[in-house]
Amino acid sequence: MDHQAIRAFQQFDDSRFTKVDFMKNGHSTAFTLNFLPGQAMKPHSHPGKELFLVVMEGSGTFTVDGEEIMATRGDVLFCNETEMMGFENNGDNRTTLLGTLTKIG
Repeated sequence: MDHQAIRAFQQFDDSRFTKVDFMKNGHSTAFTLNFLPGQAMKPHSHPGKELFLVVMEGSGTFTVDGEEIMATRGDVLFCNETEMMGFENNGDNRTTLLGTLTKIG
């Protein structure tokens, strides 16, 4: 068993969004993605892995295979291994996403 407080992994940087891995095992990684207003992550995929993202704080726009999805606190996103996913904090407040990336199979 492992227990962590997400607050400790809400680390922001004025120059770019941050990714903080905080739990790992043989198949999964849990992490935070932290965005200040105006920061973005370019669309990309995770071959061989599945991705869940939960908006823990703030809001923004996910882009999945070209489709824009507005998301706010409490929303959950799932992407399979082939979907191209990006995110932009286009709001006025900081945003933290909680993610899990799991190897398929």
